[in-house]
Amino acid sequence: MSDRALAYLKEVAVAKGEPAWLDKRRKAARASFADAGFPHRRIEAWRYTDLARLMDKTDWKPAQPETGAILPPEGRSNPFGGIESWKLIFVNGFFRADLSDLAALPEGLEITSLGQALAAGTKFESIFDATGPEAIGSLADLNAACARDGAVIRVKAGVKLEKPLELIHYTTKGDGCASHLRHIVELGQDASLSVLEAQIGWGGHYLADRFMHVNLQARSNLTHVRVEDEDTQALHLTTLLAEIEADANYKATTLALGGRAGRMQSAIRFKGEGGNAVSDTAYLLRADQHLDTTMVADHAVPACNSAAQAKGVLAGRATGVFQSKVVVAPGAQKSDARQMSNALLLSRDAAMNAKPELEIYADDVQCAHGSTIGELDGDALFYLRSRGIEEPIARQLLISAFLAEVLENVPEELGREPLRARAENWFETDAEKGGSA
Repeated sequence: MSDRALAYLKEVAVAKGEPAWLDKRRKAARASFADAGFPHRRIEAWRYTDLARLMDKTDWKPAQPETGAILPPEGRSNPFGGIESWKLIFVNGFFRADLSDLAALPEGLEITSLGQALAAGTKFESIFDATGPEAIGSLADLNAACARDGAVIRVKAGVKLEKPLELIHYTTKGDGCASHLRHIVELGQDASLSVLEAQIGWGGHYLADRFMHVNLQARSNLTHVRVEDEDTQALHLTTLLAEIEADANYKATTLALGGRAGRMQSAIRFKGEGGNAVSDTAYLLRADQHLDTTMVADHAVPACNSAAQAKGVLAGRATGVFQSKVVVAPGAQKSDARQMSNALLLSRDAAMNAKPELEIYADDVQCAHGSTIGELDGDALFYLRSRGIEEPIARQLLISAFLAEVLENVPEELGREPLRARAENWFETDAEKGGSA
């Protein structure tokens, strides 16, 4: 049993004043997490990210609701602000109805604040039962013990929504504040939805933990665009569990920029033949930032496709991690799985750890993985300089081209240009600091 985990639970976990069914689940989650503790390097899936050490440096306390106006600093505004959409806004881990826009929801789309629903006595037992594979570690239990709010999003069978839904998280308080959110997204058969998610923070040292459980019924389609832009002193944890039924499709594109240290982990489980899951990630790190991107795809049934791609740009003393594991179960023939990590190191002090894995128990499959780590192409840089282009601009052009394969996957109507602008802002700051910030 971990003393560190017990101390955290004592300060942050929800421990009283809840209905019996939820109290039972909270107690089970607390016991499981207290026994396992925070993940550490001795756990293989966490060998590059010592969360236990990171958590040990702070006297954590639960974040409190913020009722005032939200005024993000320059460069930290909502990247999807100009898109017509429904909006769910959370501040410091709590739903803000006054900032959200859920007017005129169409028939077949149900959106509920988890906190408000629990307060009204609604049972959401399945939301707190999801845990995920071993690689996820104890974070599912930590979140189940501590989450006070979140979003419950349900799209009924046959409902196809063209207007996207924004899921925006602001963190405005540092000083060791910890927030935990738990979301569920359920799409019925033949339904479709686009979710634009952003985590934006400022104010110093805090912990932002988000857990999302996605359930896609047969032939449904979910497009998920994410931006991670935390305070440079923040610790962020993101866990996604996706269960995909026959011929359903999940497509995610992520741009990650901020945070002192973070882990974005996802677990995909195919439950019906013909399922598809694509995850593209672009990340830009500088100074002493650390980002761990870990993915697990469980091909439990035949004829499913998964693809994971990550492109990273690392300056200063930044460290990147890419771990991706594909498990093809016995009998899961015709599985197709691809994993690729590409990293650009802009300084000699930057580091990249890549660990793609395949665990295959079927013989009629197409599975591949790869990894590259390198510098900007000197010949290409020289060519651009010889055409009169200044070095900072030349570097930006080459980095933009490197990331384009990921960012171009975002449909224009879902924020392609705002994501490009977010990346360009990073380029400009990097150029001001000589490319080695």
